[in-house]
Amino acid sequence: MPHSKKNIARIIVLTGCVLLGTYFLAKPVIANSLTKKTVIAKPTKALTHLEKQRELYQQAQDLLDLKKIAQYIDLRPQISDYALTPYVDYRAFLIDIGERAPQEVDNFTLLHKDFPFSSSIKAAYLTGLAKNKRWKTLSEYQKEPPNDQRFRCYYYTAKWETNYKTQAYKGAQSLWLTAGSVSSACDDLFDHWAKAGHRTDDMIIDRMVLMSKARRSGLFSYLDKMLVSDAAKEQSKNLQALFKKPQDVLSFSQSNPVTKFNQSLTDIAFKQWIRQDTKSAVENFDAVMKAQKLPQSTQTYLANYATSWLVNTDSDKLAAWRDAQIKQGGSVAMIERRARLAVQHNDWQGVSYWVGLLPQKMQSTTRWQYWLGRVEFAQGKDKQAKQRLTKILGQRDFYSVAAANLLGEPIRYQSQILTGKQVDISSKKVALARIEEMIAVDKIDAAKREWRWLLWHSTQSQKMALVEYASHKHWHNFTIVATIEAKMWSYTSLRFPITHRWWFEHFAKQNNVPLITLMSLSRQESALDVNARSPVGARGLMQIMPTTAQHVVDIHDLKYNNADDLYNVDKNIEIGSYYLSDLLKDYDNNRIFAFAAYNAGPNRVKQWRQRTGGKVDAYSFIEAIPFKETRGYVQNILMFETYYRNLLAQDGAFLTPSELKGKY
Repeated sequence: MPHSKKNIARIIVLTGCVLLGTYFLAKPVIANSLTKKTVIAKPTKALTHLEKQRELYQQAQDLLDLKKIAQYIDLRPQISDYALTPYVDYRAFLIDIGERAPQEVDNFTLLHKDFPFSSSIKAAYLTGLAKNKRWKTLSEYQKEPPNDQRFRCYYYTAKWETNYKTQAYKGAQSLWLTAGSVSSACDDLFDHWAKAGHRTDDMIIDRMVLMSKARRSGLFSYLDKMLVSDAAKEQSKNLQALFKKPQDVLSFSQSNPVTKFNQSLTDIAFKQWIRQDTKSAVENFDAVMKAQKLPQSTQTYLANYATSWLVNTDSDKLAAWRDAQIKQGGSVAMIERRARLAVQHNDWQGVSYWVGLLPQKMQSTTRWQYWLGRVEFAQGKDKQAKQRLTKILGQRDFYSVAAANLLGEPIRYQSQILTGKQVDISSKKVALARIEEMIAVDKIDAAKREWRWLLWHSTQSQKMALVEYASHKHWHNFTIVATIEAKMWSYTSLRFPITHRWWFEHFAKQNNVPLITLMSLSRQESALDVNARSPVGARGLMQIMPTTAQHVVDIHDLKYNNADDLYNVDKNIEIGSYYLSDLLKDYDNNRIFAFAAYNAGPNRVKQWRQRTGGKVDAYSFIEAIPFKETRGYVQNILMFETYYRNLLAQDGAFLTPSELKGKY
């Protein structure tokens, strides 16, 4: 039986859901909760109905892979009631989608509006329409310029093909003026635009300026060859020369007339000079600004940029210039960095001064209230300090706990539990059944996508009910994700599940690392997602890089096959606990240094310790960490330990005596 769009559409309309079919290429497996520990289903006895459905579903996927549409259509009725069948329906719908009518696509999208893929159907349709050169349909279907560059290329090409050339050329110009490469989907549009005389030398130079500003030179030669006039070629020559040697900006600014173009080159080159040689750039700041008469807004921006490179300068002269610039027009972020620098140097008068320049709202945060309290203690104003710090006690906040420790008060914070019956979520039962089946067959990424979509389309009360549901199912990462989406910050027992305890305890004892330390670090690293993978390739619960894993297993002679092992709970915790134990040994059991090194690397911790020179206390060292991510990372894990300590009814100090007495 030959297949047709109508046959496929008739099958698809029976159900409703979409997700990329590539998630469903593996053989059916039974997954234990949300782990990568799987057991392959063995046909030792007659298959259950569900097991048959899973096999048939996989056959449907295989048929679509092979483009055997007729066989797929014959098989489809046998899986009509299987939870994941809508995914193969989506794959089938994508076949020849570019030949479909807009109303058909809209109907399918509306039918599947409750599913994650509904937002991606339009992209597939636009791609299909462009591939089939159905420009009139594309122009009618896509009413506004899309955000994505490739689809904007399609959109404006359709405008040109349907004789809306003014709009097409305007769109081509906006697409041309970018610092990076442009999608090949724009090639025809750019050809039309150029032939119409719109790709002028000015347009080419403007793009080169944008590229220079973004520090990208890859297309300079390509663009330079397009230039026609001698004047434009000279501009290109100057631009490329300054890009290679930004220190020549002083002579350039003084020997060339003040023009908008020359001001732009001066601005860009001077910023590059700051990066390469901050001292020389600052010494010539006034001369360059004066020579090209740069606008005050540009001067202020460049001054702020230069100060950011002088935060830790050892030069008194440069430090004085830096501080003068910050006082004169420093950004809020720069003022805060300067206040943090004062903390780093135990400059209590400086802390008071720079915090005083921050907006009142920022001054009122627990962070700066804590440090103002420290200032008052240092100045002998104990009564004022105690009054200030008492006001920030009792919060789920690092600085609130730091204040409690300073005042000798117990750590207190609000904690809630879900009580009573939650709102009815029976309307979500189909989606929940689908998620459960995804987990059962080890399609965890797809389950994550469905879970987030479900949360995004739920009310606050429904989100709270979904938190409870996930908790009862022992979907630990899903529970955490839901508490974040629902902003349930005070529900600590739900935000910090106790999971994989046997493995954590086993390797905690084996490596002499506190149980709650391992659990807290894992909670920070992955939100207890055993399948987590970061953009840079860190894997699993403790987010271990494959290179780090190999280093650890080589040192400790551990069994290890490849990076996929890091998705196994036991192996991940084993390697992570050995690595953390090694760091703790390197730093005499100082968790602050160990956590910072786990996040940013031992070399950076070494640099930061050299800056503070053993002259600050633990809290000042944490505040002086220049990376916002690492600073928050250390603070979070210390707080997470506090929560887990309470949940597990374990004694322990926020900071140990040795950490409090340590040299930072």
